[in-house]
Amino acid sequence: MNPVIARARTRLVVALAALAVLAPAALAAAQYPRYWEWIALELTPMTWLQTVLLVLSAATSAVIAVIGKVHGWSRALRIPHWLLAAGFAYLALDDRFAIHERIRDRILAPRDISIPGLSFLAPGDFQVLLMGIAGLIVLPFVLRALRRDRLALWLFVLGVVCSVTSIGMDAIDPATMPVDVERLEQTLEECVELLAAAFYVAALGVRLLGLLDPATSTATSSATSTQMAAQTPEYAAVPAAAGTVPAAAEAGPDSRMPTGHDPRRGPGEDGVYAPQAERTEELLTTRAGRL
Repeated sequence: MNPVIARARTRLVVALAALAVLAPAALAAAQYPRYWEWIALELTPMTWLQTVLLVLSAATSAVIAVIGKVHGWSRALRIPHWLLAAGFAYLALDDRFAIHERIRDRILAPRDISIPGLSFLAPGDFQVLLMGIAGLIVLPFVLRALRRDRLALWLFVLGVVCSVTSIGMDAIDPATMPVDVERLEQTLEECVELLAAAFYVAALGVRLLGLLDPATSTATSSATSTQMAAQTPEYAAVPAAAGTVPAAAEAGPDSRMPTGHDPRRGPGEDGVYAPQAERTEELLTTRAGRL
């Protein structure tokens, strides 16, 4: 891998990890002793930061899908990235406008709608659980699409672990905890959610940088050309380099044209090309001898 690309990948991961740790610490310190106000509540600076990371994840995943189309990836490798882009875009909207919280508070909770057997979930909180299940269904296809880049794969797995932890913490009914414990639990939940978003951006950013590596691009293009040649016989007959002309075409329609003669200059002074003039003179000499 190109050293510049390798350094950029490392710096991206370090920067996002630092952001996931330092940002909550700064927000908590800014509001201390009411440390939870800018973190645990909705529509706060913490929510804004999570939304930004989710939008970046969605955009990066979409760009990877487009690059895959250019490189000739199969649909099995491109569709998971489009699904990721759509999923992250929805999560960003949900974080920004508190969609599932509004549905819970205005529709589900007043009607006491819940899933039987899951008594630990507050009414309406099963939405987060359903989103997590949908993510787990898509997960195997996403991991298959990322397995070519081991670092991106492991970063994404860490993001999934953080997401599952966050969903589990969010599913706990806050009414079962004292107020101080509830504030601490919800603050930690938002911190874990931010860490998950940072891991997702890191995984997809690392993958995108890897695709920008010249060696990777060359190898991918060669593999694509080989695949096209195998599928389309006519493709193999096309000259490999642009502007290359076969030897027969270079020789022109008259293969008797002498080497070094420029066909664009037309015939010589006697009205024919040099080889034809020599042949005509030879025939005239032969006929004169017979006479």
